[in-house]
Amino acid sequence: MTLHKKQPTIRDIAKLAGVSYQTVSLVINNKPGVSEKTRRQILRLMEEMDYRPNRAAQTLTTSRSKTLELIIVDVRYGGYLAHSTKNMAHAATEAGYSLLVSETDAEGLEAALESALSRMVDGIVLSGPRLRIEDEALKAMSRGIPLVRRDYVPSSSLAWVGFDQVHATRLAVEHLLSLGHRQIAAIPPTSELHNGYWRYSAMRSVLGEHGLSLGPVAEGDYSIGSGYAAAKQILATGQPFTALIVGTDGMALGAMRALREAGLRIPDDVSVVSYDNAELAQYTEPPLTTVEFKFSKQDELCIQYLVELIANPALELHQRVLTPNLIVRESTRALSSVAGGS
Repeated sequence: MTLHKKQPTIRDIAKLAGVSYQTVSLVINNKPGVSEKTRRQILRLMEEMDYRPNRAAQTLTTSRSKTLELIIVDVRYGGYLAHSTKNMAHAATEAGYSLLVSETDAEGLEAALESALSRMVDGIVLSGPRLRIEDEALKAMSRGIPLVRRDYVPSSSLAWVGFDQVHATRLAVEHLLSLGHRQIAAIPPTSELHNGYWRYSAMRSVLGEHGLSLGPVAEGDYSIGSGYAAAKQILATGQPFTALIVGTDGMALGAMRALREAGLRIPDDVSVVSYDNAELAQYTEPPLTTVEFKFSKQDELCIQYLVELIANPALELHQRVLTPNLIVRESTRALSSVAGGS
């Protein structure tokens, strides 16, 4: 028979420290009104006795549950989701919070927010790469709880953290233009996604600045297979292209296979640029030139921003826009006329 050791209580700590249990409560909840000497003594006793605060009691006392919630909306292909969830959970722990995760679709968002409110979470990170919702509607649904979106949504004046997709695409397009490419095809993410919409729009815009038009286009859904199928679709058009911009490194892996099956060499016949700088990008054949998104930084900033909003409800809402950079590898090359200086 296993005997379970009785967990110490706040009154046990108070008795040993020779103080009131209210004083111990102030220390547990990091409140002022306790001398530094007494605070250190109480913290030492808590550690020695392996004291664990009663979260339910803390919530009633402080109106804080020390819990955040990540609500994922309409994510149909995982991609970086597992890594991002882990990153945010770690950042939450570092900030003294735990992280819950829930999943819904656009129609169920209001119910998901209602459930989060019923759990008395302190704040919400909302990841909805397809979610299109007016600011006022989202504010009404969230009912004042601090909320940060993990998306690039320039149309929103609420709190969000995202990578500048327009700048990212300019990096890719202008890199190819600098190498002499003028016939550029593309496999952007589906336009249902915020990132897909902005990348496709930016490709056309940047090329238009140079008096050029975008070549054949086929969308993908972030999966490797969709990149392969989209490249097949582009090749079937018979339209010439010397460069291909692909929405993710994974999609590029599929597209590169389709190009090779068609007898095209990379980068001799077709230069390929992608997005993300995933681990696989440096191990493809040839290694991929790619726009680097440091997703771990985005994940950390989401949690940090949310914690700031919890601590200071009067903080003016703003957007934290991350700037990507281009990693040039061997999947792109200058056209012969440019390489030869003619």
